[in-house]
Amino acid sequence: MEFIQIKKRIKIVLKYFGLYKNKGIWSEISNRKKQYFINNVRIKTSKQTILEIKNTIENKKKGAYMRFGDEDIYLMLGEDGALHKTNKKMAKEMKEAMKCNIGVNHFALPINSNLFGLEEGMSENMHLVPDKDAIKYLGATYKYNNNNNIYTPVALHYLATFNQPFCTSFLNFLKSTSPIFVGNQNTKPELVEKLFGGLHIKCPSVNSYTDIDRVEIELEKLLRQKEYVFQVVVMAMGCPGRILQKRILKKGYNVYLFDFGSLLDAFNDDNTRLWIDLAGGSDNLKNILKNIY
Repeated sequence: MEFIQIKKRIKIVLKYFGLYKNKGIWSEISNRKKQYFINNVRIKTSKQTILEIKNTIENKKKGAYMRFGDEDIYLMLGEDGALHKTNKKMAKEMKEAMKCNIGVNHFALPINSNLFGLEEGMSENMHLVPDKDAIKYLGATYKYNNNNNIYTPVALHYLATFNQPFCTSFLNFLKSTSPIFVGNQNTKPELVEKLFGGLHIKCPSVNSYTDIDRVEIELEKLLRQKEYVFQVVVMAMGCPGRILQKRILKKGYNVYLFDFGSLLDAFNDDNTRLWIDLAGGSDNLKNILKNIY
């Protein structure tokens, strides 16, 4: 009995210093590391995120808005997600994407929470993450991108719900850059034309990693047409989009890659997320499109 108590005490000490590992995909996070996160990590607001991205593009600096969500983390850890099946190569590339720090890296992680920062109106199923999950996501990713400067991955989603004029202004700015759109093959052509000007490299709606090499070749072909000109690429191909962003940046293109996210689903009449319902549905969010020129 005394031996068991000694083992328990040793386990507690090892956990505190982060030296004890539980079985399973989620590593045990030491109390010291949790406290470090709580003391040092804060997430940027939606307006801060978009303003910094806009400034980067206006100054023609290469980089990316890399929106890592919970599914990205599962894929990186070797677990299948809702829309994508993983494999060793994909998991490896997702880790490389998280490590990627070429140019201006607007690294986004789903940690909007009471501990790390939330915005007015955020709630359960409306972009708010439980504290325990936020810590879990930080614990799984900090060794790949040990960066306390974390951006919100739901900037457009939040602004489209709570500050439509600001969202509209940014979308008009984004369109003014004449971006290349890399996204879901089911996105309506008139929507692509409205938001991005019509240039569309099409991707599968699910498991887009299976076609990523073809998409990369098509994107590179377009980028090489203006090889020495700064260009903007808008991504909407799910989790593998982060991998494509990494690949393109590593090849040295003078480009900023912006990940759009599920607001595009709402504009496309695809009710794919609960937050869309809570935001008043696609019809309410599509009011934004009336002011895109």
